[in-house]
Formats: sequence, structure tokens, C-alpha cells
Amino acid sequence: MSVITDSQAEFEFIVDVLIVGAGACGLTAALAACDGGASVLVLERDKVPLGTTAMSTGLVPAAGTRIQQAAGIEDNAELFAEDLLRKSKGTADADFVRAVCAASTETIDWLSEQHGVPFSLFEAGGALPGHSRARLHGTPSRTGEELIASLHSAVESAGGDVMTSALVSELISDGKGMVTGVVIDRPDGSQERVGCHTLVLATCGFAGNPEMVADHIPELAGIMAHTHPGANGDALRWGTELGAQTADLGSYQGHGSLAAGHGLLLSWLSVSEGGFQVNAEGQRFSDESRGYSEQ
Repeated sequence: MSVITDSQAEFEFIVDVLIVGAGACGLTAALAACDGGASVLVLERDKVPLGTTAMSTGLVPAAGTRIQQAAGIEDNAELFAEDLLRKSKGTADADFVRAVCAASTETIDWLSEQHGVPFSLFEAGGALPGHSRARLHGTPSRTGEELIASLHSAVESAGGDVMTSALVSELISDGKGMVTGVVIDRPDGSQERVGCHTLVLATCGFAGNPEMVADHIPELAGIMAHTHPGANGDALRWGTELGAQTADLGSYQGHGSLAAGHGLLLSWLSVSEGGFQVNAEGQRFSDESRGYSEQ
């Protein structure tokens, strides 16, 4: 995975917006680009779009949405931000938190009303620990796979294209700081070059790269990583090679509720319904009722 310089690069074809990664981030970016009238192609290394989103419950927190309003819940982005800043004990960037919380409202309304993503409010578990309102929005089955399938369908309906089994191995630069395209490795060993006017890297983080984890988060060196194989730090390596600045690489959210050996996360719902955790000796070892982030 590297950046190569080729000012005279030739491409099989060129699109306005090229997105690497067909998880929730990449597919949502594709919808935004389609809405702007761009020609859009999403590249995905897997045979079907999945990503880390498909390994989750697919529940998205948002405040002040029309879905909340219909359920009689009064909420807003500022209250959401205050809850997050309190949960993070003031360590998070307040401006960034407020920007994300404000965007959460319009994003859920936009995806559900303009692109038909069938979100509804998850009220069974009530408000998560540290949150003052029920804010989780999810698709009917409450699975990440269903959310990805809904976003994928929406991208195709909006005129975007998704190319699977397409592993991006290199970025192509013009030598002046502009990325002009990518090199794609195909399963049969062949390569293709696709050009773009704008590139979006949506390849998740580096949780699946033990060396990067040890380097940036030494306290987690050697920890079990339950993540997608694509979370190996490609975007971080490409970005730094191109001169991008980085920040907060030591920040993370850990989960203490993985059914080891089975590849299953135990959801917060099991705890909210009275479940608790014990170790191999049958002893309770922490207060899981504080919330999975806190635990």
C-alpha cells in the first residue's frame, strides 16, 4: 500500500468522486456526492459490501430527528453534545463534538426521507448510560448488515456504482499533492487504474493492525481486535505519505462484551434487561451496568 507518482497516468475511466470502502461511511459519502450531481464509484475489497458496520447492531445515535419527534421525545444537538462531553470527562474536542451532534440530526432525516433508509427509534433499551434521551436509530432487524444493504440499495437508486472484489493497492499522485486515481487489484491477479477528480478514503481505522495499535495506543498492545480485515490503517498510511496531519490517534472505544471464540458482541440490551458478566471462575469482575464504553 503506497502512493506512486505518475504525472502522465492513463486510466481505464475517470469519475468525479471515487470512494474507497463500502461501509456505512463510504456509502453515505456516495449518497451525498450523488445528490450533488457527481458521477460516483465506490470500491470495496470484499465480494459484498460489509465493513465493520456489518459487525455491529447498525444503531446510529442522533438527536432532534423527526423520528424522535414522532415518538414524543424532545431532544436537540446541544443536549446530545453536553452528554458526550460529560461522558468523555471533558477530554473530547468540544467544537468537533458539537459539529458531529448537529450533523447527526440532518443526516438521519436526510437518509430516511430522501433515500428511503428505513430508520426507526430503538426504544427498548431506553437511553444509554450517560445519555439523557433515547437516541439510537436503526433499521427493522437492528443489524449492521441490514443497514449496509439499505445504504447499498440507496446508492444504486441514486445513480452511484459499487465495484466489489476491488482491492485498492496504490494511490496515484501527480507529484504536486493531487491524487488523480488508484490502482485496483482484482481476484484474478489483474490490475486496473481508475481516475478521479476527488478521492474519499473510507477504509475504517487501524484496529486490525497490531503494529499500529502498539505504536499509537501502547496500553492496548496485544489486545484482541474484533474488527473487519480492512481496518488495517491503509488510509492513515496513505494520508501521512501525502503529508496529511494527524490527531487523536490514541483515542479509542473498547468493548468488554465479546463472546470470545464465537465472533459475537453481546449487546447492551442484554445488560439493560438484567444480564451481567462473570469470568471463567464464575466471579463478577466489573460493573457492566455503567455502560459498555465505561466498562
